[in-house]
Amino acid sequence: MVPGETIVQTGISQTQTALRTASSDYCDQAVEAGWVKSGGGLAGLADTLINGLTREQERADTYAARIGADRSAPVLVLTRIVKDTQDARTGLTNVSREAESLLNTSGRKAASRADVMSYERALVRAQMAYRSFQSALGEVSARPEMDVDTAPVDKELDAFASAIDNARETADRLADKYASVGSATS
Repeated sequence: MVPGETIVQTGISQTQTALRTASSDYCDQAVEAGWVKSGGGLAGLADTLINGLTREQERADTYAARIGADRSAPVLVLTRIVKDTQDARTGLTNVSREAESLLNTSGRKAASRADVMSYERALVRAQMAYRSFQSALGEVSARPEMDVDTAPVDKELDAFASAIDNARETADRLADKYASVGSATS
């Protein structure tokens, strides 16, 4: 038997690249904007498990603490939550648009495991951001000097929750498409 050489060429469609790029950018935006904290990887997890975190350290690393939900003027905190919620919703909508575009692509290269995983990672970041915004709203609302109507914040949070629900459905459809492409090639 003579050893041979096999050349494998893989092609990535623009749509797939666009989805992965949009998902990665959204995850980066969520961390950079302070909506969620970066994971710190395995080293960060190991350090936390071994050394633990004090209550002050846990509190200092939250979105609510970063925007001053416990000390800044309530109107400023609420304005910040509204802006960040709008930005998070817009970003998720853009990523979802790329996922929808991929869903409309036909053929064997229509969906890959990497596409599904990247989109789901963005969805998880959106859910984490939503919880951060809710927590900050709860904290500022509990302050005794709070005298600002939270209806605009509630409206934005509801719109973001709706975008997350839509993204969850899109993620399910994307996963189904990947599974059907995978089973068709078997």
